[in-house]
Amino acid sequence: MADIAAELQNTVLINENIKMVIWNCFEINLMGLNAILLAKRAGRMARGFGVISGELRELSLQLQGSMNRLSSASQDMLAESSHSMIQDRRSQMLAHTSELSTENTCYLAETLGRNRKAADENSERLRMVHQRLAEYIDEAYQACVFGVVIARAARIESAYSGEHSNVLAELSNDFARKVDSIVPRLEELRRISGKMK
Repeated sequence: MADIAAELQNTVLINENIKMVIWNCFEINLMGLNAILLAKRAGRMARGFGVISGELRELSLQLQGSMNRLSSASQDMLAESSHSMIQDRRSQMLAHTSELSTENTCYLAETLGRNRKAADENSERLRMVHQRLAEYIDEAYQACVFGVVIARAARIESAYSGEHSNVLAELSNDFARKVDSIVPRLEELRRISGKMK
């Protein structure tokens, strides 16, 4: 029962981190759109910055997709954990009833066997959900590492943007801060999912 409570607590922690990453992705997407418009206004000198800003927007959408898949897997984990808790409680009640009643021992033994089989199937489904969680987190982490590189490239491109370089440099620093703020969230998600294996 304690394992199930920990599982439910981990689900809450996962969802909190997902919300923060999605919020950061939303902000990166808006910043990317703003940066593309600024780069167009700046002209040829900032064309590279505009391309990189588009890449950052694409990254934010990719991360958002990963977080949506992760959220779905988290909901599956919640459902399986809840089902497991019900199954566990049912097994305890049947075992207690079996101890008290010698008349229905055969029937209760069959029911306990079916209940154990259902619990094993539930454990397997939960293991598969944990595996999917880890895959989605790794996918998001790889995208975020790529995002860190893109954000650094935006800093470099902003330096070559002529008279708009100061504004674009500030924007590229904001990009870098936002992308960098996602990494610890993903590391926390990795830590949580690692505890669930």
